[in-house]
Amino acid sequence: MGEFSKYVGEIGEAIVNDFLNLFGWRNMCNNKKVDCCVSAHDKITHGIDALYVYDSFLQKQTLVSVVVSAKYSASPYSSVRSTFRDHFKDIAYAIECYSKSQLKRNITKQFSGSSRKDDIGVLFYLNNDENEEKDNIKGQLTNSRINSNLKFNTIHIIDNSRSKFLLESLSYIRNKYTNYGFFCNSTTLNISLSTKHTKIMPVEYITSPIIPISVASDNGKRFILLCDFDFSKESLVLVFKLARKLCADFTNQYEIYFRRYNALSDGPIVDEVKMTQISEDDIGLAQVDLIIDSYNTNFRNIKDEK
Repeated sequence: MGEFSKYVGEIGEAIVNDFLNLFGWRNMCNNKKVDCCVSAHDKITHGIDALYVYDSFLQKQTLVSVVVSAKYSASPYSSVRSTFRDHFKDIAYAIECYSKSQLKRNITKQFSGSSRKDDIGVLFYLNNDENEEKDNIKGQLTNSRINSNLKFNTIHIIDNSRSKFLLESLSYIRNKYTNYGFFCNSTTLNISLSTKHTKIMPVEYITSPIIPISVASDNGKRFILLCDFDFSKESLVLVFKLARKLCADFTNQYEIYFRRYNALSDGPIVDEVKMTQISEDDIGLAQVDLIIDSYNTNFRNIKDEK
């Protein structure tokens, strides 16, 4: 049993490492330990499955440390609330002690120009169950109470459902384009930064319902939104408005990808939205190019995009 548990753990860490590479998180530290510095933890050390440190693109002068915990099981989700609380407590403890560790001091001193250091957790809570109906555990965690004594800023939770979206959508874009980057909108928190496009996915996007992508093209840049929800008229209107608001200053080429889209039944809705959402102010400007599709390609959404 011990050998099998070790094997399952190794498989889980390899799966998570593939995800982190997909995010553009390179040169990570793996399988690190930090000394426990809080007696209430009742630990000697804390294990960190992966650690990635980068200068934030969303907040100026901020250095982000991403502490990753990989929890992988051969069995389906069960006793989700209690198991989740244990996993969540483990990563919260690790973050608290990492923030005071020599490991953090050694790594962060290699980065200059930051006045703030933000330690963020990512908990991959995955299993080998192929029943997609049980992939999403968010509903089971909605009313879970987090121990108020835990000290952390942000911890992102990735279950089977979210990991499927990340893998399928980002792999789709990577296979379609080689020169894509993640788009970072200008806000009051990062207005002085010159970079809007980066190969490194900000950790904030890891649980965002929409991931913004930009791709260099012969005619400038294409702006892409990957949506972790199904196509509908209402969602298309909202997402298209968002795309225009974010990027009308540098592109008129948009691609929006949904979890599910059917070219036969949904195509007329796309035409209607394009007609009603492109305003009179656009007349005389370059024609707006809008492509709607799904990153889960099947024969029902294949269409001629010429």
